[in-house]
Amino acid sequence: MICCAESKVINDPKGLLQKVLDPPQPETVEDALNLLVHIHALEKIVSHRSRYEPTFYGRMVDSLPLSFDASLLAMKFGEIGFLREGIVISILMDIQPLPILQPFGQQTLCTEYVNKYFGGNSSDILQNGKKELLFVANLCAYQFWQRIFKDKLRLEQLKEVVKVDCLKVSRAIIAKLEEEWCLFHNLLRGSLHNVSEIYDEIINGLHRFRPEFFSSIEFSTHLDPYAFKHTCFLQSMPSEDDDGGPVVNDLADSYANEGKDSSAETRRCFSAPFVAPVDFQSTTVAEKFKSVIKEIRLLYLDDTIEYQAETISDNISKSIEATMCKFFLNGGCNRGDKCFFSHSVQARKPLCKFFLTFQGCRNGDSCFFLHDYGPRLSSGPASNTCFQEEANSADFLLQLLPSSTDDGCVLVLNDKNLHFTSNLSLYLSPTKIIAASTHPDSSGINAFPTGVRVLWNVSQPCQCIIESEASNFIPWKEINAVLWFADYDTGDSEKQHRSLQNFLELLAVQILADGLCSIRPIVIMNNNRFSQCQVEKMARDCFFSSRIRPV
Repeated sequence: MICCAESKVINDPKGLLQKVLDPPQPETVEDALNLLVHIHALEKIVSHRSRYEPTFYGRMVDSLPLSFDASLLAMKFGEIGFLREGIVISILMDIQPLPILQPFGQQTLCTEYVNKYFGGNSSDILQNGKKELLFVANLCAYQFWQRIFKDKLRLEQLKEVVKVDCLKVSRAIIAKLEEEWCLFHNLLRGSLHNVSEIYDEIINGLHRFRPEFFSSIEFSTHLDPYAFKHTCFLQSMPSEDDDGGPVVNDLADSYANEGKDSSAETRRCFSAPFVAPVDFQSTTVAEKFKSVIKEIRLLYLDDTIEYQAETISDNISKSIEATMCKFFLNGGCNRGDKCFFSHSVQARKPLCKFFLTFQGCRNGDSCFFLHDYGPRLSSGPASNTCFQEEANSADFLLQLLPSSTDDGCVLVLNDKNLHFTSNLSLYLSPTKIIAASTHPDSSGINAFPTGVRVLWNVSQPCQCIIESEASNFIPWKEINAVLWFADYDTGDSEKQHRSLQNFLELLAVQILADGLCSIRPIVIMNNNRFSQCQVEKMARDCFFSSRIRPV
């Protein structure tokens, strides 16, 4: 943070930290700077006075409202294509309390609640990582809340968009219903909202920087709410039908409906988990989490440490196959020659199974077991160094549009003077382009290409999405992509912001109504404006996330 300061008066760590009331040791500061250089967060400027300048990666890590370790973890997850899961786990590392309810002094009950979201055979992936197990379980709980409660609420809100005269439910009632829902599923509503707010802040910050790995991350589009399937372990309740024969009441349905049926209230099943191992890629995320923790742990090791295996001569190391017996050093091994472990002081120590976990080994240097897990990358994460996305996005934009062999069409909205539409016709067949214009006719447009279908005299472009006249003109079944130009150069910013929100909401209603899951919404605007207006949050509330590139 000191190195990223704009003022040169305070961006010198060595000089500034020596003036504080309790200055750290110079060696400690030097070690910290060397680590930051090693992970490419800083670069050392060689001059008469050594200076440290933050890299693009360093400034991006500093901008995140997370601790240093949590920020690195989020970036590592982004590099392997799991950015959203990594951000949530990173937030869980820094906040208290966690979303899953943890009753004080009731460890058995705490474990039961955690296992309902990530337990059984799935937890074996993390082995000794108790912290990792807790974080992954809370990640599943957060996604469960998003896909079960929030998605249902978002769907109801989208229905209200087209029903102007309907009575809207107050926020107080929604908050009360959410509180009851969370308590039923052993969750803390306040913690879930805290994670959501920090998540949006991090996403907005990353959109300002636009790291290179954003291009490889697929922003998922889920239009159908997550189906919570519960297998009830209770015995079925027999009853009599009209013919006197027994019938079976399915208690699973009452559980999936939050147990609103009072007759099934006392027989609700709590044996099955809320999240199955196949839901939300939980097992895959757990494996990635384990490998990322290992990578970061090894990255933090001092490069000056000599590996024990390398200090042993080749002849001795070849003759030693078994690891050292820890009881032999204490004189407590009574197996003698029959011991499976080596009784040689030159043998390799067994690996510490706690060192590579999130919590780490508490014994530190006094631990008998080995904390050195083999060669590390000598140059740090050079292969995964984050760079800024390329400024030229024309090629990427064309990749989002239908190809020349594709039958899909492009709908262009809010294009001033149809200038973009005219240029687009040079790369795409004019017959595949549909545009909405505020102009009354084509008389005011110069050299407009023939073949482009234009809906003229549209005062509010986003309204043409659901208007009956425009719906007959626009062949929605053929639309492959919808482009929206967010105009913030002129006019009221609040009005433009509302216009963009209307566009996303109305497009989502059209997509949900006709089952048009293949349509790709594309919002074109400046990165900073995109971040300030929280466009991704608006898009996420409409069941899809849009992608933006500077143009």
